Amino acid sequence: MWQHLALFTREKYAVSLIFALCVGFRAIPELIAYPHPIGYDVVNYYIPVVANIDVHWQTISSQFPLYVLLLHSVHIATGLSAQLTVVVAAFVTFGAFGVSIFVVSKSLHLSINQRIFVTIFTIFQMAVLRTAWDLHKDIFALTTMMFMFSFILNDKQDSNWKRISVMFVLTTLTVAADHMVGVLFCISLAGYAILVKRKSVAIFTAYATALFLILVVVSFVVSGTGVNDIRIVPQEVPTFYVPTNLIVLFVVVDGLLLFPAVIGFLHMKNNLLKIPLILSLIGSFSWLLFPDNNLLVADRWIVLSGILLSFFAGYGIILFLVKKLKSIIAMAIASSMLTAVAAIGIAYMIMPYDSPFVLYGVAQKSIEDFSPVSMQFNSLDIKDNGKLLSAIDWINKNTEPDAVIVGEKHWRGFMELYLGDQRIYRFSNNPKALAELLETQGYHVYMFKPDTKPNTKFAIEAITSQSNGMG
Repeated sequence: MWQHLALFTREKYAVSLIFALCVGFRAIPELIAYPHPIGYDVVNYYIPVVANIDVHWQTISSQFPLYVLLLHSVHIATGLSAQLTVVVAAFVTFGAFGVSIFVVSKSLHLSINQRIFVTIFTIFQMAVLRTAWDLHKDIFALTTMMFMFSFILNDKQDSNWKRISVMFVLTTLTVAADHMVGVLFCISLAGYAILVKRKSVAIFTAYATALFLILVVVSFVVSGTGVNDIRIVPQEVPTFYVPTNLIVLFVVVDGLLLFPAVIGFLHMKNNLLKIPLILSLIGSFSWLLFPDNNLLVADRWIVLSGILLSFFAGYGIILFLVKKLKSIIAMAIASSMLTAVAAIGIAYMIMPYDSPFVLYGVAQKSIEDFSPVSMQFNSLDIKDNGKLLSAIDWINKNTEPDAVIVGEKHWRGFMELYLGDQRIYRFSNNPKALAELLETQGYHVYMFKPDTKPNTKFAIEAITSQSNGMG
């Protein structure tokens, strides 16, 4: 079947198609939500940091700030707003991610059309879309990691300095963009270096590991915490971080992918791509050994394993269709599967948060603290963004220019971006206690909280010795 489809016989045309499709698909949820952005970290991290990087520098410099530095550079160079910069970068990064999947699948000895199938199958999976929703630097790091893997898997003995330079750049970007993907990348390279005993892989492994360790040390120094000062402090595990919810999350994100992924895994001769999948699956079930330690972020590993399982599942489906079925039947099944996957993916992109796709709606109570059940959400339901902005506008018009507004952490991004004059926003797990403390220190303090009145989303209350309420 696949050999007779000559539509994309030239690889450069296929790459252009994949990039355009991925950018178009990623734009769908943004257009539905317009003019509001989607993504929790988008409104609480990326946009505020890009807009006010000097204010946040102390915080971001103690992390792995490469991606936001790139965003800020684009923001300054182009004059685009912070929000538009973040959104456009998300489009481009998602397009590049699709291309990286297409490119790395070349090592599987598939035809161009089969590689297009694997790519489209992958990008519409919930794990990929959830990551693209607000973990933009994760998508960026995964993209550079996949490109680097493709270079390693297609390594040439006559590699010239240009090729080697590109590989060093990809290694640097992968490690410096995100610490979680950086760890996965370094261990995967190390494992592959042991398996193949290739000098070039060992060199890149050493470079990646050394760079990662340097960045970790720098992050501790910048944050004011020396390496010798690190202490294991007992952390309060969130009430939603329980085995039942983690199992439900794994079933929803990865369950339907397991069978075809096993087929792809068993038949794939390429061990490099197997290593990160095995590692991410181990991380997904780290709660079995450490049930009271959420610092291992099993939920993040579950989503990451879903991204890798999607790739293996797409490959497994190709193997089954090509080897077991006749050409015309395989084509019909492939088309039907892509249509179904795309429909579910688009439903996840566009359906309202309070009425999600049935699979995610059934599991909503168990998974919504880990993953949104629809992309039409940032720190609150998209349809409520206008009400929040109206409340902030009311604050700007009816409170003192130096007022302190106290509320939940989830609204901190909107408050930073839209509060006027010298008003500042403070958040706490106990907002009322913080508000009363600030009031005793002489500040003009207002509580900002959800309202229980019908048709009213937010309430604003002045904190004074008389506790006067305000609308």
